[in-house]
Formats: sequence, C-alpha cells, structure tokens
Amino acid sequence: MNGFRWVTVMVLLGCSMLLASAAPPQDSTGTGDAPPNAFSANQIEQKLLNQVRNGFETHNSRRMLGAFDREGMPGYLAFQDQVEAFFAQYESFRASVRLEGSSFEQDKLTATAIFKLEGIPRSGGPAMRREAELTFEFSRSGSGWKIRDVSPRNFFS
Repeated sequence: MNGFRWVTVMVLLGCSMLLASAAPPQDSTGTGDAPPNAFSANQIEQKLLNQVRNGFETHNSRRMLGAFDREGMPGYLAFQDQVEAFFAQYESFRASVRLEGSSFEQDKLTATAIFKLEGIPRSGGPAMRREAELTFEFSRSGSGWKIRDVSPRNFFS
C-alpha cells in the first residue's frame, strides 16, 4: 500500500471512530432516555408496572417501592410508610395489572391501568379484594425511568 492510501485509510478510520464516539448511545429497549415512540413508552410502563405487581406477589415491599422515584415523587416518605403498613397487614398478595392507555411527551409518560389486588390478612378472616383504575406518571430519573406518582394513592393502604 502506498503512503497516500495508508494516510487516507487512517484518516477515514479516525473519522469513523470520532463519529462513533460522538453519537448518542443506542438503547434497543427504549428504557434509557426519552422514548422515541409509543412502543418504547409501552415497554417502560409495562416494566415498571410489572415490578409493582411482582413486588406484591413476592411480598417484597422494597421491590414494589423500587419502581417509584424516591427523589422526584411528592410525599414519597409518607407513601413509603403507607405501603409498608399495608404490607404488614397481609400475609400474601395476588396482583394483576392491565395497561389501558397511555400518552407520552419528551420527559413524561402517563398511563392508566386496571390494578387488581387480593390480600390474605395476617389476622385471618376473609381475603381483601380491590380493583381500581389507577393513573401512573413516569419520569426520567438519574437511574432511568421511574414512577413519579400514582393516583389514587389510597389504593395501597
């Protein structure tokens, strides 16, 4: 290879590496930065709602609360206390969640879901059964997407 070709190849290789390092990272699941489309938004919502459901089914309040934005959720500490007290009342849970609809903007997702919850009381007695349409707000935090708010919150008390 003559000197001119070698220099041309090296310049092109260097430019390619520079462009690759300057490009934003591609996130194939759509769960990193703002969702580029409705499909990615749906993946984010499903992942976090399933984490809430799974937290109930494994009777793990930390897992359930891990889906929520501790720093960005207004009144998070009160919500955490409410959820912990709720878990303490029941020996086990069965839960299901069905996403009904959602909307998204650059930094915020909103979803409506039908949440069904059944709990077996620690003190015995009949099972508790609840079903409600809940509205979840999702936003980006330092660790990715989290649930920023849920209403009505008293569903989890």
